[in-house]
Amino acid sequence: MSVKKYRAGTMKEALAQVRRDLGGGAVILGTREIRRRRLFGLKTRELIEVTASVNDPLADKLGPVPGSKDALHSRFSTQLSRLHALVDDLSRQGRLDHLLPDLPSELVPTYANLLEAEVPEFLARRLVRHIAERLEPDEIHRPEAVRDALREAVESCLPIAPPIAVVAGTRRVVALVGPTGVGKTTTVAKLAANFKLVHGLKPGLVTVDTYRIAAVEQLRTYAEIISVPLAVVNAPAEMHKALDELGNVDLVLIDTAGRSPRDEVKIRELAEFLAESPPDEVHLVLSAVAGERSLRSAVERFSVVRSDRLILTKLDEADGLGGILAVLGQANRPVSYLTTGQAVPEDIEPANRTRLARLILGQEAAAL
Repeated sequence: MSVKKYRAGTMKEALAQVRRDLGGGAVILGTREIRRRRLFGLKTRELIEVTASVNDPLADKLGPVPGSKDALHSRFSTQLSRLHALVDDLSRQGRLDHLLPDLPSELVPTYANLLEAEVPEFLARRLVRHIAERLEPDEIHRPEAVRDALREAVESCLPIAPPIAVVAGTRRVVALVGPTGVGKTTTVAKLAANFKLVHGLKPGLVTVDTYRIAAVEQLRTYAEIISVPLAVVNAPAEMHKALDELGNVDLVLIDTAGRSPRDEVKIRELAEFLAESPPDEVHLVLSAVAGERSLRSAVERFSVVRSDRLILTKLDEADGLGGILAVLGQANRPVSYLTTGQAVPEDIEPANRTRLARLILGQEAAAL
């Protein structure tokens, strides 16, 4: 049996090293926190050390042993199998227990699963401690009870907004903003198609995304397919005229140019466009594929345009959604819609708290 040690700044990083080096069949023998002094001893650095092993295939590879050695080979194989079984059992019972001394051992796998879902360690610990305090002693041994309690805990962290409320004969203006590449134009088309084809309302489109060569033509194509009017705006002063050109519509959807969260000048320019005709709602569109740090930056920088709701896109493309949970807990903006693919108008749905929680925990697939 080969035993190796791995050190990293977080448990998630250490487990990733184990999985990358030893594969999915690795056995965690132990974990501990260690402190390492930095240069000149000015500060210490906390690390997580994970000891792991992979089952040694020696017993399977040994060929027949002639004569009297057969019995010795048989005993060796039996003892090796028992040792592997013992190590597996020990790892299941306490692989992370001493890092989470206040948690029942039954909830340690739940903590590990949260890390696998890319939930940040601090939030994973908080969630597991939360359900440990609320579960009855007999429930903690029931996987379905633990699963339901965890989902309910995640749901409590998710602010949800109702879908766009449109009344026939009363125009409502909604703008979509966000970083480049998050799918704003496709989301605008999905919303317009649903409001017209499903709800029987009259939407109109406005685009201020004249920076990308193909952006206007892409939205124009969508507008022609679903037979809705489209107005193109090149400067803030044209916003009023563009809205008037749409005529008697129930809903105006404004598609804006993608902006890097680092480009404060361009984001302020976008704010000037929207200030000329303030929308009733501003939805910040975020891609679930983006990392937690990028999501936080987008929420912070796009506050200049007074975004009050979030749309989460590309949930079908993300490997893990745990980072979204951490961002939503601090964004102070509810989620209005989820998109789960490129198909127009099918792959969009009003945000649902239980559905989003199950997606984050990996209990449900994005594509239904």
